[in-house]
Amino acid sequence: MGIVFSYLGIKEQFTYTAKVRKLIYLMIKEEEKRLGEINIIFTSNSKILEINREYLKHSYFTDVIAFNNNKRDELVGEIYISVDQVNINAKRFRVSKKDELVRVVIHGVLHLIGYNDKLDEERFEMRCKEEKYLCEFNKMNSVEKA
Repeated sequence: MGIVFSYLGIKEQFTYTAKVRKLIYLMIKEEEKRLGEINIIFTSNSKILEINREYLKHSYFTDVIAFNNNKRDELVGEIYISVDQVNINAKRFRVSKKDELVRVVIHGVLHLIGYNDKLDEERFEMRCKEEKYLCEFNKMNSVEKA
């Protein structure tokens, strides 16, 4: 049980997964959930498109897909993240690749926690949570640098 990071079809490796893991533990605690097992898989646009078509019947690229297999308040699931799409988003929104990648991880974890983003009000709530936890992540980084 725990948080596992893996790479599917990409060579890029991230050096800050320990900090992201710490953030996810904080999120789970604040959202009053328990950790079962979360697998975070970093992949490519082509792989995420394949997953999107096969499981969700969507024919477009996306940055993150979360599969929720929770057992009551225990978080169990997989989060697939397209690093290609994250890089595109970072340029588009003029943010660092690191911040965008962390934001997308947060988004996936929020889906596992139970947040949705289909309706405008749900998207707003999710964006607020994303910003809150991204700020927490950046605070953790600034404290470690001090």
